[in-house]
Amino acid sequence: MSDFLKKIIIPQLEFEGADDSEKFVKLFLDLYRIEIFKDGLDLILTKLQQKQLRFEIKIIKGWDTNVGCFLTEHRGLGDRVLGKFFAKKNLKIILRSLNYNVLAHEMAHAFEFESGINLGDEFRQSIGLDMKDRQAPIITLRAEIQRLMVDALKAYPENQFLSELFARYFELLSISRNVVATGSFATTDVTSFFENTNNFVTKIFNPVIRAKVDPKIAQATIEIIRQVKLEAPQQKFQEKVESAQKKSGGSWAKGTKSNAMYLQGWNKTKGIDEKK
Repeated sequence: MSDFLKKIIIPQLEFEGADDSEKFVKLFLDLYRIEIFKDGLDLILTKLQQKQLRFEIKIIKGWDTNVGCFLTEHRGLGDRVLGKFFAKKNLKIILRSLNYNVLAHEMAHAFEFESGINLGDEFRQSIGLDMKDRQAPIITLRAEIQRLMVDALKAYPENQFLSELFARYFELLSISRNVVATGSFATTDVTSFFENTNNFVTKIFNPVIRAKVDPKIAQATIEIIRQVKLEAPQQKFQEKVESAQKKSGGSWAKGTKSNAMYLQGWNKTKGIDEKK
């Protein structure tokens, strides 16, 4: 089934430097190991097939926090029969690092754009309920949530928080053991902690983008999922150990003074619904 992907993906790849199309296709293929990704990946394939999306890979060595971006391009098209002009959006994803998490993160921004869904509604409430005054029981997952969804967001303006949190949820999933067998936490660890967010994506978000997918692609990738699926490794005993902070009644949001102040400001600004 990788040949099916190659036929659609490779013509829309542009490398600055050495061509690494095989690695790109392998990363894309492996993301099908997580069921929640299917509709988004199918949508990406649909856009690639329609020549409305392309990837530019410009690998930068060394320290660079700007490892990717998602862009839209507008161009005018004319219809000679109707005598009308209309605007068409072409999508471009630039990657400066070729890894699961970077690819998943930037494609999630494309999912969001194509969906047309306002994340300030159900998603805001869902992610708020999952994160407010809570901590993940798996220490490694807790550390990644802290790094990706708290510390890293301090560099972004508030109007980008929800979009970044959405993309970072998919990024968390992309580094779980269902994709990377050596990952430090299981996919179910992520989906269990982010129960409300997961329900939003599966029950509200994915049905919207599923309607935009080419039915032939949607059917073909069912077999891809069957072929690439990994059996989830058993959770390690030490991953079940909770920190002394949780045992003493502490909360994830109040782990440090700076994080508590940061989240308090975000909650106030976004008006997260505290009612479950």
